[in-house]
Amino acid sequence: MLNIDTLLLVQICVTLLTTALLVASACYTDSPPEQRWWAAGNVAVSAGMVMCNVDSLPLLMHSVVGYGVIGFGIALVLRGLRVYCQSTLSWTTIAIITGIVLAISAYYTLVAPSLRARLCFSGFYFALLNWMCAVAIARRGSWRISGIAFAGFVLLGLALFLRGAHLLANDDPAGTANSLVIGLSALVVPLAQICIAFGLILMVMWRYAERLRRLSTLDALTGALNRAGLEMQGKRTGLRAQRGGRSLAVIMIDVDYFKVINDTYGHPVGDEVLRHLARLVRLELRPHDLLARFGGEEFVLVLDGVDLPSALKVAERLRARIEYEMVEFDKLSVRYTASMGVVCSDQHDYDLIRLISAGDAAMYEAKRAGRNRVAVG
Repeated sequence: MLNIDTLLLVQICVTLLTTALLVASACYTDSPPEQRWWAAGNVAVSAGMVMCNVDSLPLLMHSVVGYGVIGFGIALVLRGLRVYCQSTLSWTTIAIITGIVLAISAYYTLVAPSLRARLCFSGFYFALLNWMCAVAIARRGSWRISGIAFAGFVLLGLALFLRGAHLLANDDPAGTANSLVIGLSALVVPLAQICIAFGLILMVMWRYAERLRRLSTLDALTGALNRAGLEMQGKRTGLRAQRGGRSLAVIMIDVDYFKVINDTYGHPVGDEVLRHLARLVRLELRPHDLLARFGGEEFVLVLDGVDLPSALKVAERLRARIEYEMVEFDKLSVRYTASMGVVCSDQHDYDLIRLISAGDAAMYEAKRAGRNRVAVG
């Protein structure tokens, strides 16, 4: 026979420990907002559980407010999950979630007192809230990252639901069968809470890792790939094109007289020219094409499945668009041009370094020929 009091004590201790873990991880200055919502929600759940299990408290606090605080805490956790998934949960919805549990608990405590009914209701209702949390995670996907937290919410909801269902089917809450089911649910709940806590922390760690990956592979000024990102993603693109028997085109782009622009208008205007060029190039990109800032005012465009004639059309279209666009910055209007070199794997094989070198040579040929033109390598 499982000792209910011991398991409840373990459950409260695990709740407090996982809450402390989430609060500690949310105390950093740059912690994401969802992490703070999860920490606040777990603090509320811990407080509510303590209130519900301290019999010396007034009846209203013990049997009504405690349940409401738990419901409020789960709603805050759900809000954090929605924020993590680029959505939100309104305060009106949070108030409704909390109000429902307060109203039903008050009814079965003050109007029609029934411990069995209150436990059944709390089991079903809190199970539903935990499954809503699981649904919020499922919509995000990325099971490798969020699978642990998803499993924890599903398991916790299942334990609470089975507890409520068994109490509903049996009239005597203190019976042996009931005690066994409640004991098993009390054993499962802390295990599920551990899964949830570590799952949520893993989700935040993955987000930090993704942010670091982006910072390490993207150019901060233009948002294009930097050289490290180009090397990593460009090789994959080249291998895919080679395996698929498709052409791979590279377009090298360099802003003409960029030093003159910087010297005449200042570096902020030069930076805006580079950002403007990156925006224009992106308008011509397909989802799987790559744009990288190769250095200074030089950019690389990698096109999968594009042969030389098609790449020349893309380059000429870009060149003409750049020539006729105007950069507006701080009441200044600046016009600029770009020279481009175009190469293709049909002539230079699929080695990205070789393609970039050949494209660079073609681009400088375009500059020697008068700038604001496209040359083939």
